[in-house]
Order: sequence, then structure tokens, then C-alpha cells
Amino acid sequence: MAEEQGRNKRRYCRLPLASTVFIEIESPPPGALGPGKVVRCHTLEVSRRGLRVQLDQRVTVGAILQVGVDIPGQADPFYLVGQVRWRMREKDRPDSWIAGFEILEAAG
Repeated sequence: MAEEQGRNKRRYCRLPLASTVFIEIESPPPGALGPGKVVRCHTLEVSRRGLRVQLDQRVTVGAILQVGVDIPGQADPFYLVGQVRWRMREKDRPDSWIAGFEILEAAG
């Protein structure tokens, strides 16, 4: 048991939750209306302070990005700001990425 706790240094419980997520990976040009480049992806896990997502675009570690999460039964996405803490290629899908986001700010 102590060995297992030593390997898992997470502060918050992770829940396997699949939800559609929209990430603005590129801001719009100055003065432009609307979003920049937005990619659709999905969550693999969520916690109180973070998300683990699977996406088809590489994201930059350290980038602070706008994230919209679709919540079943809600008309509008839940918006938050997250920082990319890590990323890696998916082993079985070389054109796919897994990334960990730390939640910095959430609306609502």
C-alpha cells in the first residue's frame, strides 16, 4: 500500500469521464471577431484541478488556453482556462496526442 501511494503523487482524485471538449489552440488576430483556431477533442479523465484529454493536434507545453467542456443536459459549454502541463503521443495512434491540463480559472 505504501509503495502504491508513493507512485501516485496526485493531490486530487481522478475520474474517468468522457466529454466533448473544444480547445482554442490559436488566438484570433487582433481586432478579429470570433474564436481563433479551435479543435474538438474529448476528455479521458477529470479532477478538481485538471483534465487529461485526447486530441489530434499537438499543443505546446506551458501554453495557457481557453477550453469549453460540453456537459450533458446543459445548453452551453462550461468554459475554463487551462495550462498545458504535459503532452505525449498516443502509442497506438501516432497522429494522436494525450495532454494534461491544469485548470487555472473556471466560469461559474
